[in-house]
Amino acid sequence: WEPSATKPSAAKSKASAMTLAAAGEENQSVLEVFAGLTDFKSLTRERSLGALIQAMAAGRYGPQEVQQLALETMDSDAWEAKQGGLQAAAEAIKVWDQPDFRAHVLEKVPGLLLDPEYRVRKAVSAVLRECCQRDGLPIYDKMGKIVLDDIRDKFKRPEEEPKEQRLQELQGSATGYPEAAAPVFLHDTEGWRSLETSMGALEAMMQGCGEAFTPRIDEAMLDLMQECSRHTNRFVREYTYFALKNVYDVCDHDAFLALVAPKTVKVLANGIKDNWSQVRYAASVAARAFNDKAGDEKEKFYPQLLGLMCLNRHYVAEGVRLFSQDTWRRVCGPLGGARLLVAHFDSVLDAYVDAARAPNHAVREAASNCISELAARVAGSPSAPTPFREHFTSARVQRMLKALRDAFRDESWPVRDVASTALGHFVQAFPEECRGILPELLELWFDQMADNIPSLRRNGAAALASAMKVWPELWSQVVPRMQKTLPEVMMQPEHSEIFTDYTPSGPFSVPKSKSTAVGEKSDPAFTDKVMYSCGSSAPKTFKQRRARDSGCMNCNVEAPHQLWEASEGMVHLLTELILLDPSRLPIDQLMPTLGEAYACSQYRHHHLLKQRVCERLPELSKALGKDLLPHMPQLLKTTATCAQQAAHSALKQEALEVLRCWKGLYGEDFEAACEAAKIDPKVLNPK
Repeated sequence: WEPSATKPSAAKSKASAMTLAAAGEENQSVLEVFAGLTDFKSLTRERSLGALIQAMAAGRYGPQEVQQLALETMDSDAWEAKQGGLQAAAEAIKVWDQPDFRAHVLEKVPGLLLDPEYRVRKAVSAVLRECCQRDGLPIYDKMGKIVLDDIRDKFKRPEEEPKEQRLQELQGSATGYPEAAAPVFLHDTEGWRSLETSMGALEAMMQGCGEAFTPRIDEAMLDLMQECSRHTNRFVREYTYFALKNVYDVCDHDAFLALVAPKTVKVLANGIKDNWSQVRYAASVAARAFNDKAGDEKEKFYPQLLGLMCLNRHYVAEGVRLFSQDTWRRVCGPLGGARLLVAHFDSVLDAYVDAARAPNHAVREAASNCISELAARVAGSPSAPTPFREHFTSARVQRMLKALRDAFRDESWPVRDVASTALGHFVQAFPEECRGILPELLELWFDQMADNIPSLRRNGAAALASAMKVWPELWSQVVPRMQKTLPEVMMQPEHSEIFTDYTPSGPFSVPKSKSTAVGEKSDPAFTDKVMYSCGSSAPKTFKQRRARDSGCMNCNVEAPHQLWEASEGMVHLLTELILLDPSRLPIDQLMPTLGEAYACSQYRHHHLLKQRVCERLPELSKALGKDLLPHMPQLLKTTATCAQQAAHSALKQEALEVLRCWKGLYGEDFEAACEAAKIDPKVLNPK
């Protein structure tokens, strides 16, 4: 007897249930389907709409019964019924396309456009789109005035009740609580009555009319869109740019170049740099449509758009970044974008420098990345110049250097990180122009190598090493400082600290909120202020505009520097310099010091420094070769201890990787080093 022979499997049971459900939907009457369309459950409404579409396509329902029920449900009081009726009407128009039915539906549209429920108003757009696809401009001429008047009417709304009045009501009530009232939200994040859905209805009618809509695109409409693009509510701005995208799609080429493009290019530029990622994405979609419509004439508008479009390739929001990268490939073609950047160099630099001063730390980070690209990928070096190097005049280089030097002191650590690497590229590309700021850069890099953020310590060492490749005179200054700082971990007190309140930079990274003690009031400077799409308030990283200890987020917060962190920075620097030119280093002095720093365990976070040393030892060993052998016993003792402990798994894995590297690199010499360190190689067993 086998259980599987008598009981159906879970997969078969699930398949049978799905088959029965599908069969049940096929057998539903039209009344049952419409009952589902008016259900209070969203999933039931979605399934019923799908069943209705399938039944109409299969011919199981006739037009008379569906259209009659659609009109009746639109007259219901429940918003779910109104939404379902509109959705059914749109599908019925697609399938049967009866003019009388369209006329009856359009009679109900004006009232539904202003319905209190957002989802009902949004469903009107699909009906208008289908009607315009069939009847064209007459539908817009009938409904357009209603939509445009609503946009103008709802653009401003009555001021909300002052907070002082609400406080008085609270204090004067018998219970200590005010009477029930609508909550107060920030105007840039909540819905704005029917304004955004009316923008969506306008967009839908443009889509339905297609190129025939061109005669209705006049200065009055474009002025209205320009005003909406500056609206305080981000939903309204988002819909505006999607509507602009449709304007570009439907208008003919001549009208676009004569009126639409000159009138909206600045509006589009403002949207591409909006602080809300959703608005920035909508504007990026519109920008692609703008360039596609402009065709061969698009270069006329590059002074306003090119730098901003390039900037968004590094924006923190992944949707904006990936879309912008794809747009950039389409704009540049196989010849690449460097030729376009230098052809419009000054306007591009204006965009980059303005972004480097933006209040949003993600924008400043993107600007630093873009400026870095100019040195690393466009300019070349004095010994290997690119065809574009002649465009990098001294004034332009100094302007970029000024922006990067400011960014290197930024309150936000991701901005400092990118700026540091960018300055390393600039030193290699323009050594003479950078020579005047050499002392300043040297101090900044050494400060960075003692930073609380691990990536800053490592990237700072790499940037300094790249500068030393160009400026050999730095060796005499850097090596003594490295020798002095590397052993500082030996003076690290037992109660060491690490900075854990940072979030690595990347897509949708959001700094953690600063903690507020019980009973402590929020800082009024950061209460009820403009919000950004990351959910934090605008002033959180205003560069040099507020006290260092203020703000609502901690992307600018630093913990006291730790001695072990400074030593870790020197480990990275030592590795980078050995990779660069080991012959210029006093290896016999530095390696014993490294071994002593590596072995220190008197502080709580010693495993972190040991892990960083283990991460760098393989490349250090390959660069030194047999010159490391005299110092290997000392390093081997600590590495073996790290490989055998079980408290820190990441350290254990890195230590085992070092042992595997040494065994493969040195062979018998590795076993001799084990004997000198009094360690049995079989015990290590670095498989």
